Amino acid sequence: MQGLKKYKIDYSGEALYVENIKWNDKGLVVELENDNCEIIKLVFENTVYLYINTAESYKPKFWIENPEEYYPFLYLEDSKKICELKKEAKHIENKKIIHFAIVGVDNIVEVFTSDFPKIIL
Repeated sequence: MQGLKKYKIDYSGEALYVENIKWNDKGLVVELENDNCEIIKLVFENTVYLYINTAESYKPKFWIENPEEYYPFLYLEDSKKICELKKEAKHIENKKIIHFAIVGVDNIVEVFTSDFPKIIL
């Protein structure tokens, strides 16, 4: 997908598994874990317009040909899905929306949000 940018997070670089997605009093929380049982939490504290959990490891727009290029935290500031969302919900058509993607080993989570997540290592 053109325009994908890496959201830089200081982590081990290992492949991550999506362990849990939940809402709590802080916002939307996505918990990730690697093979060494290290946990990373992404907390979307600000407005979340939509999130999609694709419970599979392949989604064409996020496919990585070379495993060495794997990076799990990506985002777009303009995407087809953002445009579709703004068309469907006219009250947000002038809002800034970030299309944030978390590419796990067996899941891809896409979050449409007003701001980047807080990271808890």
